[in-house]
Amino acid sequence: NKGVKVKYVNSPESDIYKKSNELYGIYFAKQAIVKQDRCFLVEGYTDVISMHQSGVENVVSSSGTALTPGQIKLIHRFTNNMTILYDGDSAGIKASLRGIDMLLEEGMNIKVCLLPDGEDPDSFARSHSAEEVREYIEHETDFIRFKTNLLMEDAGKDPIKRAELIGSIVQSISVIPEAIVRDVYIKECAQLLHVEDRLLVSEVAKRREQQAESKAAQAERERQRAQRQAE
Repeated sequence: NKGVKVKYVNSPESDIYKKSNELYGIYFAKQAIVKQDRCFLVEGYTDVISMHQSGVENVVSSSGTALTPGQIKLIHRFTNNMTILYDGDSAGIKASLRGIDMLLEEGMNIKVCLLPDGEDPDSFARSHSAEEVREYIEHETDFIRFKTNLLMEDAGKDPIKRAELIGSIVQSISVIPEAIVRDVYIKECAQLLHVEDRLLVSEVAKRREQQAESKAAQAERERQRAQRQAE
């Protein structure tokens, strides 16, 4: 629409450029990511440019789209630690939560940093030094804790919403590959949610069993497909 300012415009996909396999800024960021053993994920390419110009170089963008398995594996080649920077007034935070489970499933350590109200990484980086940006990002929060608190605020005392909240948290914990990490989150979330540990343990175990069955069925379908193609 005329007069509407867009933050960035994505290029169409082609044989050369496939968004599912690329991350904006990764070529210039990878050395800094390895050196600092951490990657910052932002929404748009203007955010990447401004943060680079301010001196924060270990930053990439998925160009406004949900992260794909290919992009996640690309980041994981360089670090196990990611911090997601959210706009201070971003309305899309809840919509993006489900996609972060893919990062947890990859075994990555995910933290979240909310910028001040009205700020995005682009504006914040342009008005602050690299040292100030890094100092602010130190206020980051563990993703599972962040998600739990965010959804608890939304659920309030509504029992249906609280049940949905517990289910969503259980799903996030269940995809984490390391048993010790899952156990730590179960104990912490049980306290935050005011439920018994054994309830979360049981629900996580049930979800993991369902996930294993789904993966086995998928593997069998792929085996049968390959067999048919070979015949």
